[in-house]
Amino acid sequence: MGARRRKNLSPRYLTFRHARGLLRRQGLLATNDGDLPPGHQRLHSYMTPGLQGGGHTITTTQEIDGQPDALQGTQPFYVDKLLFQLPEGDVHSVYPPQGHQEWAEALPHVVFNTPSTPWEWAASDITDEEDYEKTETECPGWRIFRDIDGMNDEDKPVKQTKTLSVPMQFSDIERLRHTVSPVANENPPDPTATAELIFLKKELFTGLFCKHDEEGQPVMGADSDVRPYRFLAHRRDINATGMAKASKTATEDDQQSYSVILSHRTGPTSAAEPINCIAHLVSIRGIEAMPRNNIWPIPDTAKFVAMSSLYSWSYSCYPTTTPNIHNQFVTLGESCRMLRSVVTEKDLAGSGDLSDVQKRVLLRLDNGYTMARYRVKTGEFTACFTRGAFVPVKNVAVEDIWGSLSNTGNDLQILDQQLGIMDITYAAAWQLGRTMAIADPAFVTSLGLVRKNIYDLGMYYYHLEDLPERSRGQIIAALPSMVSSLRLLQHSKQLSAQDPASRARRWFRPSVKPIDLSYARRTRISLGGGEEEDPKEKHFRQAAREIASGCKKDNPDEPSSTPYNEFNTPFSADWMTVLKWMIDRLAFTNMPAHYLVTDSSHLPEESIRFFEVDTRWMNAMIDGALSLANYIDQEDDMVRRAIFHAINLYRSTEVPEINMKPPLARYGCYIRSGLITKFPDLKVEVRKGDESLEEDDTLHLLRHDIVNTDTMLCLFSLPPDEAPWDQIWLTQPPHQQSFVAGAALDDKQIKVPFRRAYTNDSWKTDPQLNDPLETPIWEREQGADGPDGAIYHWTDPNSSVEVRRLSMDFYAQKYLSAVQTGMDKGQFDDTIASSALMATQMSSFAWRLKIKFNGSTFQAVQAEPVKPLTQSSQPAATPSFAPLLKQPEPLAPNYPRIRYRIRSTDSPQTRTITSLRISQDLIFNIYMEDGWDLDLRLQYISLTVLLRDPSTSNELALMKNYTGSGAYMLSNVRFNPLVTLIENDEGVNTELVIKLVPRAVGTNERPPDVNLINCRELSFVLSGVMVNDYGNSWPDISFQGCIKEKYTESNEEHTPSTVDDVEIGPEQSTPKTMKETRAAFLRSVALP
Repeated sequence: MGARRRKNLSPRYLTFRHARGLLRRQGLLATNDGDLPPGHQRLHSYMTPGLQGGGHTITTTQEIDGQPDALQGTQPFYVDKLLFQLPEGDVHSVYPPQGHQEWAEALPHVVFNTPSTPWEWAASDITDEEDYEKTETECPGWRIFRDIDGMNDEDKPVKQTKTLSVPMQFSDIERLRHTVSPVANENPPDPTATAELIFLKKELFTGLFCKHDEEGQPVMGADSDVRPYRFLAHRRDINATGMAKASKTATEDDQQSYSVILSHRTGPTSAAEPINCIAHLVSIRGIEAMPRNNIWPIPDTAKFVAMSSLYSWSYSCYPTTTPNIHNQFVTLGESCRMLRSVVTEKDLAGSGDLSDVQKRVLLRLDNGYTMARYRVKTGEFTACFTRGAFVPVKNVAVEDIWGSLSNTGNDLQILDQQLGIMDITYAAAWQLGRTMAIADPAFVTSLGLVRKNIYDLGMYYYHLEDLPERSRGQIIAALPSMVSSLRLLQHSKQLSAQDPASRARRWFRPSVKPIDLSYARRTRISLGGGEEEDPKEKHFRQAAREIASGCKKDNPDEPSSTPYNEFNTPFSADWMTVLKWMIDRLAFTNMPAHYLVTDSSHLPEESIRFFEVDTRWMNAMIDGALSLANYIDQEDDMVRRAIFHAINLYRSTEVPEINMKPPLARYGCYIRSGLITKFPDLKVEVRKGDESLEEDDTLHLLRHDIVNTDTMLCLFSLPPDEAPWDQIWLTQPPHQQSFVAGAALDDKQIKVPFRRAYTNDSWKTDPQLNDPLETPIWEREQGADGPDGAIYHWTDPNSSVEVRRLSMDFYAQKYLSAVQTGMDKGQFDDTIASSALMATQMSSFAWRLKIKFNGSTFQAVQAEPVKPLTQSSQPAATPSFAPLLKQPEPLAPNYPRIRYRIRSTDSPQTRTITSLRISQDLIFNIYMEDGWDLDLRLQYISLTVLLRDPSTSNELALMKNYTGSGAYMLSNVRFNPLVTLIENDEGVNTELVIKLVPRAVGTNERPPDVNLINCRELSFVLSGVMVNDYGNSWPDISFQGCIKEKYTESNEEHTPSTVDDVEIGPEQSTPKTMKETRAAFLRSVALP
């Protein structure tokens, strides 16, 4: 695990992880050959720490030349580790979770965050066993019981915890009556330390730790035995991609390691009703030494054995009729709905048809609204409609441009004229943004400084425009004319005039009205009527762009042309704080839950609810936050609009290193289920069919968090009808899979399927991967025809005490023999059973829920078992280092790469051309990207534009006819654009052909041409174009194949592939003031 672990985790860590993956795939970041890919895991039988707890002796030897004996010294030391308690926060998860239910065959287990926790202390001193090279006995063990009777002294009862443990100091353990303990002889450094003790009946303790033969009978005279517990702990390495909890503590490459301890005891097998079970993780250190301490066999005077409990919890053991995990997944999948009220037309209809009011209310509820109590300005209470940021309907807002809306938020309320009830959704969002901003002093301080910097810099640019300074060059250039004027003064007749008035007029200077340079100077009125933009507006936007930019790499004191995007160095530290706060809020971090889910009925238990994100709600919330620190203009806040301009620039600009715009959440889902409590790392994947999109350049999953103990929130960058994915998979995490004693277990028999095991990658091609080798059944009263040995003990053979445990030594050897016999050597080649092998065998099925989409609707739901996730990963190939920028597509040889773009003169920076009611000029931007050094000569370029009427033709076209004045070149005057209209047989113009031909004259029967080095830029303007109107749709017009290039050296015309499409959009009025922006906003959100 070469990558460092995540620290100070951002709520948008998935975005940074995706960017890191893009850089790694480009070869710009090194990869670790040992890293696991998504969906894989690696199991280790043990992980011994550098030094185990307890006493050690260090020996040093020094050899000196000339001295016969070497000098040697020894030093004993003690490694002080927590012996009878766990480090705080080391438990990652437990199964079954506290208070949940599970079947009897389930084996409880604990997952630790530290991969070496089970082996911090040695539980056995035996080191010469053959299989100890692959397994090692861990210190903790397991006890599961229902009740403890008779342990309390009637005269002096002890106080037990809710899990029946007793807190006690180590110094008091020896004074317990009728009790022995392996803990008593450990002598910890601090005798006053406290441990949690549980008291087992000596018959149960003996049945758990005595040595058994293959038939399950105790070996008489044998010492206490802890060797079977070596199969119950292992280390598990995983890739945490798609997991809500594990990925937050994983490395930056999503590699994570855990240690797992599972129990070999089950719940009650004869339960006819739910039974409360208590699981204790206990320390087995000292049990092997009990014979040396003369407390094994357990003396007759002892009734109990005290063991140290490290961790405990309770769960319910249910009968076999209880729904299992598969049923829970199926039920969860069948509950997929949109996030809205469950009220339907049948609930309101009653015995008759719905009234208009009822239909209107039902429409509101269907759109995700809920009714709430609302106090108006005058103090009275009334009803209102409200809705959160997550809506169950299509988000039709134009999300590209956000703007300032209000100074108070009250003017964002919308009255439903049919019901007479106010909709306060966006007013509440505005107030929420303002309130959350006020609660963050760092944000308010930085916002005030950003506003001041934008105001000061904008006014400085404004003053420079009105009072331009003369540069040094201009002053020097004017000196000759000044000297000439001075020489002419002596010859001036005006100076020699006798008229005294003329002499007085010589020093007369008319008064000049001072220029108003204050902020209060308002807009100017143009001669043609209408209102021009305030001249300060553009200067504030320029100032905002500089404040919100990154630093230049060669000069950190100067702003660059790229906005700050969290991947570069900010030019303003205050803007970094403001931007981070805003984009964290856009990921809905630390957002009050009732602003997202406005009614509890929208998200019932055991349900999945999908939603779209209302980008207008986000605009209102951000506008409320940015309304703070406004001390200049309460009517028209131009500084706030400049900040919105910087935000929109940030959102629309690609990050150079990863060629990706900052993503914004547009779709999501809530998952509320007991499965989230059981599996907090429930894996979420987006898929295109069965194909994973993990290596896709587009980030799909933006946020994946556990927002409540049983609720998970997922946010996606695109809705399913626009995204490349069409499925969502919910999968049990590999490190939180449950373990089972067998496929079926009751009070009469146990059925244990033996799984196929592999020591290489041959499982990938094995068609029998999921088929068991054999499925033996052991009966409680085993007959002669049954399998040999005893794999499970219902009771202790020497007593009637229920032990309900697996015989792990026999189980491991039996399974190893079955695998060696049933598998080929090329698939499995091992001679020793290990804890990793047994963990694979005892794992239960991992289930996966597949949710398929058909557009924005749910098509099918399927729950199926997952193939075994334990996979051996091959070393990755050495990465090929590639340039940082995206490489251009290859061209045919010997031709230059010429890029063709069509833009409007009104918005040349975008590919969208607005359909106006008047004619407009279009720029045909033609420039050579590569190949100008080729030895070629260009004869002409021909561009063909289709002419189609959108009302009568299904073909998409830029215009239906052309009546303009023609075209003219912008800079390269070596060419001349000739415009020609092509008619059909009916005399209707069908094509407009624009041909760029050289102005030169051909010689010696050679057509005119221009050397390629002089053709690097060939842009021209086509005047008087009436762009087609396609209504509210935004069609793309393709010009592929419509452009031909002719070179003198070739007999055929060349068709370039580097031609950009054009998007035609409807005409939209651009709001200039906050009032106009707010009016357009309210028109867009009002229901019909």
